[in-house]
Amino acid sequence: MKVSDLKLFIKVVELGSFTAAANALDLPRANVSRRINDLESTLRTPLFHRTTRSLSLTNQGESYYLDLLKAVEMIDSANQALIHNADTIKGKVKLGLVSETHDILQPILFSFLDRYPDVELDVRVISNGFIDMHNQGLDISFHGGELIDSDLVARKLIQLDRCLVTSQSYIDKFGQPSCVEELTNHHAICLRWPTGEVDKRWHFEHTSITVNSKLVSNSVAFLKSATISGRGIAFLPKILVADEIADGRLVQILSQSSVIEEHGYILYNQPKTLNLATKTLIDYLLEEVPKNY
Repeated sequence: MKVSDLKLFIKVVELGSFTAAANALDLPRANVSRRINDLESTLRTPLFHRTTRSLSLTNQGESYYLDLLKAVEMIDSANQALIHNADTIKGKVKLGLVSETHDILQPILFSFLDRYPDVELDVRVISNGFIDMHNQGLDISFHGGELIDSDLVARKLIQLDRCLVTSQSYIDKFGQPSCVEELTNHHAICLRWPTGEVDKRWHFEHTSITVNSKLVSNSVAFLKSATISGRGIAFLPKILVADEIADGRLVQILSQSSVIEEHGYILYNQPKTLNLATKTLIDYLLEEVPKNY
């Protein structure tokens, strides 16, 4: 009985399906199914109830899973102690980044790889950290905005407070609002969330405004480019438009209007299921990202 097969069993339980576990571990689904069947044959005990639509643990499977978590954690702790003594961290980390954040995070990831050259990073572009975490079998993903109910760990990483921006060409043509209430008289450029909902309700500390928009996109990069081109006013995280504000391509307006505090988070599975490389990267990101931004 291999430890890797026991860890595979744990992964199937946590992700709820053979397919999700196969995605997480970059394995063929048939390989996962065969290895679980072999494990059940070795134990002479069915671990799962299988139907065409669902997968659930048997009573014996649930007891085995709980005991196995403790055993595997002890094995990993012993292995990690040796690895730490050898001052070597190895392993693969599957990381999900929202496309617009790669400029912010790329230098930090490169610095991590320089420090730990035996770590392999597999970086994926995602749209929703909570959904893509399981769909793409990620070890770590990033999420901005409100959290949803999930068994994932969410750690606050960076402040994502938004600001109102437009171009000088737009101001020259249409003027600029003197208060947030006047935003309803202007052309708004709005984000479409991964849920499909259009972000037309802009929230400030003391009020919320429903804006009018004829230009919507699920890409922050597209919204930013459209705003620079003079198509309207956008409400974007300041960290993503700081360079454009600094070089004059965008103009921040109504800066005196306080916005509701928003944050970016790092998401990951329960620590006991993570390899040492993933745990090390999580700690590195939590330490380095706030330093730089």
